[in-house]
Amino acid sequence: MIELSIALGSTIGGMLFDGSSYRATLVARAVVLMLAALLAFLTSRSQVPQTA
Repeated sequence: MIELSIALGSTIGGMLFDGSSYRATLVARAVVLMLAALLAFLTSRSQVPQTA
């Protein structure tokens, strides 16, 4: 799964770089980073039911 993620990220990043410019890759990276931070925050706030 990790290798697939790296391959997918490099492929999409390369396509963005070739299609637009380096700025598109920076914007995409910032969007993915903010999405990851939001998901981490929401996950930390979720309540896990406790079993007795």
